[in-house]
Amino acid sequence: MSVADLLAAELRRDGARPFLTWYDDATGERVELSVLTLANWAAKTANLLADDHSLEPGDLVRLAPPDHWLAVVAAMGAWTMGACVCVSVDAADALDLPGDAARFMAAVLPQPDALLTSPAPATSPALRGEAKTWTAAELADAARHAAHEHAVPSGARVLSTLPLDTVTGVDASVLVPLAAGGSVVWCANADKTRLAERARMERATHTAGCDVAGLPRLTD
Repeated sequence: MSVADLLAAELRRDGARPFLTWYDDATGERVELSVLTLANWAAKTANLLADDHSLEPGDLVRLAPPDHWLAVVAAMGAWTMGACVCVSVDAADALDLPGDAARFMAAVLPQPDALLTSPAPATSPALRGEAKTWTAAELADAARHAAHEHAVPSGARVLSTLPLDTVTGVDASVLVPLAAGGSVVWCANADKTRLAERARMERATHTAGCDVAGLPRLTD
């Protein structure tokens, strides 16, 4: 099973439920994506990467900026077509996405909703860190193991302040909530004085990268 398979399984289980709720406390923006909407964005992005950028399985994508909601879209699109997301490494040959938000959306939205490329093999490299590269299957297995280890139940809602520029950030802000059948409230430029109220309002059950009294933390 790959990361794309995890998303497909959640789409079949309950595609209408929210998966990503993103806040930027510097701009006041709030964006919410359901599982279905994320899957649609992922397919469109995968088509863009394959057709417009001529990426192939194993080619590198770097998430920049790593704290914008479109970074999650870019990551899921990369994993859908088999590209490898690289974090915490200097990779001159990596394609930086999403880049400018308006330009990225203008390129992605006209793409077909259906995936036009062949499904990526689970053995394709999916995440490259400083010390290790995980295949798509290893990444999905590690996310499911982490969800079990931290006792993250189905329906859990993780409040995370971690950007997608480290393995820990990718795990806590995307992969563990996905593997657990949960969702993430992801905060960029987080105002720490507002986190407790946001956790209450968004019904968070866990945190990552921050502390809220009464909620277990996924990361050290």
